[in-house]
Amino acid sequence: MIKLKPGEYIGIIGGGQLGRMMAYAAYQLGYRVAVLDPDPEAPLAQIAHHRIVASYDDTDAVKNLAAMSSVITYEFENVSVPQLEMIAHERPVFPNPGLLAISQNRIYEKTMCRRLGLKTADFLWAESVEQREQLRNFSHFPAIVKTARGGYDGKGQMRVDNAKELDTALTSWPDMPLIVEEFVPYDVEISVVLTRDQNQHIVDFGTIENHHQNGILDVSISPARVPEHITEKAVSYARQIAVDLDLVGTMTVEFFVVGNDVLVNELAPRPHNSGHLTIEAFDYSQFDQHIRAICGLPLGRQHQRSPAAMANLLGDLWQSGDLNWSLALETLNTYLHLYGKDEPRVGRKMGHITALADTPETAMRRVRQARDALGNPRRSEH
Repeated sequence: MIKLKPGEYIGIIGGGQLGRMMAYAAYQLGYRVAVLDPDPEAPLAQIAHHRIVASYDDTDAVKNLAAMSSVITYEFENVSVPQLEMIAHERPVFPNPGLLAISQNRIYEKTMCRRLGLKTADFLWAESVEQREQLRNFSHFPAIVKTARGGYDGKGQMRVDNAKELDTALTSWPDMPLIVEEFVPYDVEISVVLTRDQNQHIVDFGTIENHHQNGILDVSISPARVPEHITEKAVSYARQIAVDLDLVGTMTVEFFVVGNDVLVNELAPRPHNSGHLTIEAFDYSQFDQHIRAICGLPLGRQHQRSPAAMANLLGDLWQSGDLNWSLALETLNTYLHLYGKDEPRVGRKMGHITALADTPETAMRRVRQARDALGNPRRSEH
């Protein structure tokens, strides 16, 4: 077991907003942070003690990060598994490279769930051109064709409603491993964010309810408005996956709720967008628990202070001109987080707002009100 002392370096691969929020949690405990990212002005690079400006597949840069750090973690999935396996001989890497390899490949994720007896949407997969023909036999329409690797926030996937559209989709990705899965008319999507430490203790944040726009997370609500047995089943599935994959750190499992059952959709071996509300809503956030786990500290006792809702702030909001930050923050019990990104492109996550309230419904109304007020010259109501 590794235990870091205050003042030691945590190396983070990826300089986005997740890494930035990991760093805030690390700084509270006296740690230093080094980041590897090709962008010298990435959100984490702006506040890190040490920056290594290089591509993620730069072997020398990865080795340099490992040499100066006592532990390595990452804030997104598109990291080279062979690179992590290389440095894992010298420094602990959490979550482990094997877990990352599974999360990078939708085929591996689905087959892992089948091995554990966890329910997913019906699917077929093909890793080679020779296996492609079996995908044409898929008959459960509508369906979703997904690339096995890459893709997030709705990218790397296509809905098909019949065999002709399926054939067109297969042609669109001629040389890539693919998975075809049945479209699930789910009632609601939920996620379970949980952390497992080096002593195999696990804490979770219950279930979080998620709503998307154009394939991108729009609003998350905690606790999810689902029956207790749904929460129990989803948390049980997530914990089972965490144990099987020997997780150390924070991980997120996304689920579809269908009637009285839950289906595993995807997993992310890192803190998650839906878990941002844990910063204000819980005694210890997903980032606090992640840093504690990878540094060998005991996990914080989990307690939800208040129902909460989180709304993403996409670059779309900036397209109409200056935003009224003061008016937005007049909304009661709201908390603004901006990530330090310069260019507000359409669909780009620039920040988020979290609102606390006595009920999930009130929190959701409050956070939407705050976000709407950004572009509204009228005064908001408390």
